[in-house]
Amino acid sequence: MERRTRLEDTNEEIIIRHIKKSDVDGIWNNFNEVVEEGIYLPIFIPVLTDHEKRSWYDHVKKEHETCVVAEYPGLKKPHDIIGQCEISNSEWDAASHVGILGIIVRKEFRNKGVGRALIDFAIREAKRINNKKKIILSCFSSNKRALHLYKKMGFKKVGVRKKQFYLNTSYHDEVLMELWIDDYVK
Repeated sequence: MERRTRLEDTNEEIIIRHIKKSDVDGIWNNFNEVVEEGIYLPIFIPVLTDHEKRSWYDHVKKEHETCVVAEYPGLKKPHDIIGQCEISNSEWDAASHVGILGIIVRKEFRNKGVGRALIDFAIREAKRINNKKKIILSCFSSNKRALHLYKKMGFKKVGVRKKQFYLNTSYHDEVLMELWIDDYVK
């Protein structure tokens, strides 16, 4: 299953779809670029080995997690993957109805509707395929763009972990949000 949508600024078509094994290098290129930015992820070391990349992919498939990508057909592989959104499973048996959202959008494709399209598709697929009822996420309090999008999509702030991360010589708060899928998909 896939959805076609358009970039908000250029009207060029992108494809939102489930991941394929051939997307792994593009996905990790995006992830590592965001790690290098040093402002949106509490991770310091990029993922570089093929073993790490393939192990992640195998885990997503084995656990039947929802992972979708935004593919920009105008670029060559692996650079055609411009964003990804994963809804992973909770580690708790009694929370199998809960999905944990994580999203990455390549810097030059932010503020063009890619994040919204990825999140929307991932939420709908998590409900359809994995019977998820609730989505949770966390975000740096300084990531105003992401927080604005999450709120606009219906996520509610349920808490803040003060000084949760120490990054670039300062502490950062972590905002916790959740969305009941039936309130979103009407």
